[in-house]
Amino acid sequence: MLNHGLENREYVKLPEGVDIAITPAGVVARSYAYIIDLIIRGLILLAIATLFSFFGDAGEGLVLIAYFLISWGYNILFEMENGQTPGKKRLKIRVVQDNGLPASFSQIVVRNLLRPADMLPIGYFLGLIVMMFNTRFKRIGDWAAGTLVIYDDELQERPLLPKGDVSIPAVSLTTEEQLAVLAFAERHNELSAARHLEIATILAEPLASNETDIEEQLASYARYFAGQLHDNHDHSHVESQQ
Repeated sequence: MLNHGLENREYVKLPEGVDIAITPAGVVARSYAYIIDLIIRGLILLAIATLFSFFGDAGEGLVLIAYFLISWGYNILFEMENGQTPGKKRLKIRVVQDNGLPASFSQIVVRNLLRPADMLPIGYFLGLIVMMFNTRFKRIGDWAAGTLVIYDDELQERPLLPKGDVSIPAVSLTTEEQLAVLAFAERHNELSAARHLEIATILAEPLASNETDIEEQLASYARYFAGQLHDNHDHSHVESQQ
């Protein structure tokens, strides 16, 4: 994927018509969050088991009930409020709907009730395999519930491109290639000069471009793809598509 080397950020449109940027959280961040939550659940259960150990057989029964409630209710309880368990909050990730909006209670329940399917045959093996083979890192529960986990601090409105010339590429580009060009232009100020040149060189290949100023050429293509025209028509130019 051309834009995979840039980032895995994507843009979704809210019902209000605003585009927001979201970045799906990968396997590493989600694994660390899971380990933190696992430790917290373990400590809670240890405290309950210690307390109920003085009640004999009845205490053992109460411990089993507590284990069931905590195992199934821990994630649901925290995620239903703001999409974050303590582990997810520590890693700054959050559960949302596929369109970036807050996940509903029913979606939270579904994604957590399907955890046993992700854990087959052991240790989240199936869930990890599914996550690694899709760009949004969704496990089985996420596919069923229509949810995904994103970086909480990456949520932002789509940046506007600076004004400038607008050009139509001389060759036809795929949707993926167009998104890669847009991502390059939108993040231009965040990248170093060396990174600018490296990415511009990669993006120039499908364009079959030999422009001396490939970065500005890519920016003009990005304005065309974004539908942004220069306010000053005296300095704008539109090349005819061949």
